[in-house]
Amino acid sequence: MWNPKPLLVVVSLCISALSSPCTAASGAGKPLVAAVTKDASTSLYTAPLKDGHPLVLDLTSPVISLTTCTSKNGTVTTLSANATDGQNPLFPVSFSAVASCTPQAKVPAGAVGVAGLAPSSQSFPVQVARTQKVANKIALCLPSDGKSTSGNSVGVAIFGGGPLFFIPPDRGDFTTMLAGTVPLHGFNGSPGYYVSSTGVAVEQNRVSTSGGMLVVGLSSTIPYTAVRPDVYVPLLRAFDAAASGPNFPWMSRVTAVAPFERCYDSTKLPQSLLGYSVPQIDVMLEGGQNFTVLGGNSMVQVNGNTACLGFVKAAAGQAPAAVIGGFQLENHLLVLDVEKKQLGFTTFLNAIGLSCSNFNFTLAA
Repeated sequence: MWNPKPLLVVVSLCISALSSPCTAASGAGKPLVAAVTKDASTSLYTAPLKDGHPLVLDLTSPVISLTTCTSKNGTVTTLSANATDGQNPLFPVSFSAVASCTPQAKVPAGAVGVAGLAPSSQSFPVQVARTQKVANKIALCLPSDGKSTSGNSVGVAIFGGGPLFFIPPDRGDFTTMLAGTVPLHGFNGSPGYYVSSTGVAVEQNRVSTSGGMLVVGLSSTIPYTAVRPDVYVPLLRAFDAAASGPNFPWMSRVTAVAPFERCYDSTKLPQSLLGYSVPQIDVMLEGGQNFTVLGGNSMVQVNGNTACLGFVKAAAGQAPAAVIGGFQLENHLLVLDVEKKQLGFTTFLNAIGLSCSNFNFTLAA
């Protein structure tokens, strides 16, 4: 269960303006939006939240932490983003927030810390919620490495709820067009977001695993889905059976490329909006809904001729049955509602001709 602690300071809001001083609580009621980019060298996702410098977006961290301060006991810092109506950025907003000064071992070049998104009294979303007087809710759409039709690969995060419209906006508010919603749970006191799963299926055939309900976590800081050995081994066996069956005659195994165990000749794999035509994997969730992993989120292009199944074996022990990594979350809109303890998610956006890069970051007139 989540156990929020009291906030250490009163957080105040101010709107950045050249012509007037900032005042507390100005602009309250508007969610904040930030562009999300993927760092090629670390596969981490960042947003420019600290004086235009990136912070790593971490679904498993409960605090904001900076690499640019020295006090171990924490500090009050100024962070910034743009208010939004869900279609465009409206105006810049700055706010004071509590941050720790714990050095981070792994941040991309140029990043100055981590924006912890996990439920807590000092996470980035809750501090936005306090300053903006908005919901403690995140709409997060992680971009892929690939370029969008606009030439950029930039995702979007909205803190404070919806709506969220992609270009063209007449397609509607995607925070209301969810493929599924499931309850969020705690897991052994660990920070982060966890859901219950009834099992895994490959090509709609249930994978045989021991035990009952499985715990599945979400992570934006591990690149690929990590699966506990007792689930990973039967999952791989089921994928092998499907890949060698009559429905996928084009799948030709090649030498594995670490850290992956199953790789294929990608020159023989048909492609579509769904990505490579390979067996579909479903994480079956509480309530009968599935988080579906299609070729666009399952196959990692490791070189010009080779694509590998982007699932890796986790260490044995008391870890969750699986932690869905960034690659499998890309180009799905996730709606994390901390107040309702609920996860919502859309279908794979590429399947409907969109991507997380279809948000309009042009400042509204």
